[in-house]
Amino acid sequence: MSEGLTVAVLGAGEMGACHVEAWTALGHRVAVIADLDTDRAEALAERYRVDRVTADFERAASDPGVQAVSVCLPLALHAPATVAAARAGKHVFTEKPLARTFAEADRMQRAVEEAGVQFGIGFQRNLAQGVTLLREWAAQGRFGRPMVFSSDLLMEVRPKRAMHDRNGNNGPLTDGGCHYYLLWQTVFRSLPRTVYAQGRILALDRPEIAHLEHLAIDTAVVTVAYESGDIGTLTVSWGLAQGFQMARRPDRLIGPRGGAEGTVHSCLTLYEGDRVETHPIPPQDLHRVELGRFAEAIAGRGRPAYGFATGRQMLAVTEAIFASIASGREVAVRWEDYRCC
Repeated sequence: MSEGLTVAVLGAGEMGACHVEAWTALGHRVAVIADLDTDRAEALAERYRVDRVTADFERAASDPGVQAVSVCLPLALHAPATVAAARAGKHVFTEKPLARTFAEADRMQRAVEEAGVQFGIGFQRNLAQGVTLLREWAAQGRFGRPMVFSSDLLMEVRPKRAMHDRNGNNGPLTDGGCHYYLLWQTVFRSLPRTVYAQGRILALDRPEIAHLEHLAIDTAVVTVAYESGDIGTLTVSWGLAQGFQMARRPDRLIGPRGGAEGTVHSCLTLYEGDRVETHPIPPQDLHRVELGRFAEAIAGRGRPAYGFATGRQMLAVTEAIFASIASGREVAVRWEDYRCC
């Protein structure tokens, strides 16, 4: 356990609440919560006995009593919040995705490196024990090669409307898909080579998001080919009808020798020939895991689980997906954009 930190959490929505709970459970002190919706921030502060609330995230990020900042704001604010915190000498943990563009990612990385502070990014799902298990099975050759990893992400129109704003969180291919791109990369132990994708907007006429001027693509089928010869596929929609009852399929991984299906957070079933094994996954609070590792990195013991390199890798894949949708063609992932500046 690292020494107790004093933390500012920027954003009082679902993810901000997860960060406040995790920091508190780890024995650190959240001193201030920032959110434009001060009523929501006040309610969260009262629940966890946080002293102060503000509507000004830059003020919270530069608070002289704060050592670390959790950025749980909409994607458009990741860059300005990270830059403000780093320039104030604070260690910064930003929720995924990293940024909307490589230009924003460059500004963030320069500010962090110039300040000499720690930086982490929230790909907590990839810290699940089931991901480690799949990676080990793949490395042991229990599936054989090539492997095909198929994932679904099916939801109604999101309550957080910024998720559907092309100039905000930019839909599931940006906001949710990055978890899957990183999952496949981790299990395959390989970088993406090319992408082919088709995308549509299913929620075009939904009144809940009629106020948004530019809607993000909310539905797509994505195929990512890896340097290893393996393939990842994603069927995604955030535009389904209200009350939609069709269940998403479990993740499925197949190869010439075997396969696996389930969820990396709760249970995986391994298939090899005629043998079937069920592997329950112990429950974990993955926000505590990732923020605990970040706190240890601040104390000089280890490194954050994920940082700029991973965030930029996922941004490179996401940009290739949108380029493929726009062109109707297979697109190479541009790894020259993955390295800073």
